[in-house]
Amino acid sequence: MMPFLFVDNANLEQRLPLYVRCVGSHEQTGIDRLSTGYPAHQLFLTRRGRGSFRMADGREYGLSAGMALLMPAHTRHCYRPETSEDTWNVGFIAFGGSVSDGLLMQLELGIGEIPAGQTPPPLLCKPEPVAIRMSNFEELWLKLEGIWYTIRQGGGHAYDASRRLYDLLLAWMEGQNPSQNTSRKLPPSDSPASALQAALQWIHDHSTEGLLLSGAAKAAGYSVQHFHRLFVAAYGMTPQQYVLQLRMSRSLQLFKDYPGITVDRVAETLGMDASHFIRMFKRTYGTTPKQYALTGNTPKLM
Repeated sequence: MMPFLFVDNANLEQRLPLYVRCVGSHEQTGIDRLSTGYPAHQLFLTRRGRGSFRMADGREYGLSAGMALLMPAHTRHCYRPETSEDTWNVGFIAFGGSVSDGLLMQLELGIGEIPAGQTPPPLLCKPEPVAIRMSNFEELWLKLEGIWYTIRQGGGHAYDASRRLYDLLLAWMEGQNPSQNTSRKLPPSDSPASALQAALQWIHDHSTEGLLLSGAAKAAGYSVQHFHRLFVAAYGMTPQQYVLQLRMSRSLQLFKDYPGITVDRVAETLGMDASHFIRMFKRTYGTTPKQYALTGNTPKLM
């Protein structure tokens, strides 16, 4: 999981033609935005499970694993998992900027071919939501993770995040029509990117267990030492640090989904010793799990 990150662009929003507002991934619950929509454009990626988006005008889009949905700003909508038993794992990024509206229209024009002799829709019309199964979903997810880690590291991230966002949106366009991009070479199944993605999936599936580095390395098909080097180079943190962030993110979700749940129970669910969990939670968020459970205020990453 990539805990929600809101991007403080300060005064750069007037200077950057394309900028990230927020980015992350989590086990998605129901959200209602039928009144006002969301003030920025959004891209949703479904990694696991299934959910549905319903627009204020009654249109509905189902999103299952491997699918993406592009949602224009201020589109009134709500979304929820298909069933309460199914975990809907969603990655998301919200963005804006002076070129974002026109870029969205260009992205939508990339869906399918315009017959000869017909005029494409004018760019002045309002963008519409688009849901599609992506041929390059794993590539998109890795690019989303790259944006998240860039912002997570802080510093002069805004410009780098903007470049990465543009690259992500272009990849989204290319993934709609793979037959039109035969000259573009995607990473082979045994490439480092694919291997790291397999390792991340293994980590997510075993994050509540006594995670061994050797298990993730085996899933990637590398030695422990080589896998460790590749992981740090790609994500700027060790596999152990990634597991810790994943567990901390899931602890917030547990406190939210089960009011009154005890700290010991959350620690047990995450596969952690209670005292270690409390210590890591405070180090990550600057408050104890008990204080967070009592106040319900969303903590900030330290």
